[in-house]
Amino acid sequence: MFAKFILRPDKSNKIIKLYHKSNKIIIPFLIPSLLLKEDYKIKKYFDIFNIYNLGFHSFISFSTIVTDYHKKIPFINNNLLRILNFKCHGFIVLVLSYQLYKNIKV
Repeated sequence: MFAKFILRPDKSNKIIKLYHKSNKIIIPFLIPSLLLKEDYKIKKYFDIFNIYNLGFHSFISFSTIVTDYHKKIPFINNNLLRILNFKCHGFIVLVLSYQLYKNIKV
């Protein structure tokens, strides 16, 4: 059940609702992250939120693309694309979070 939920998030109404809510706050949260100087304490919270929000948004977007176009590209395994989607987005979010953690001045 959990693997089906992770590999096919676009089939869940709850996830799609979260996706649409996160879509509306991408730009308002990116603006302070881009405009604030590095020495502001609140900037790190905007940065980490943006990493997770953009990772989530990209993961769901790619999943819907796979769902919509998997019949047009029959030579690529649908499940392989979904596993790669999950692993790549998870890896990128973890790496960016770690880099942000290393660069935060305490």
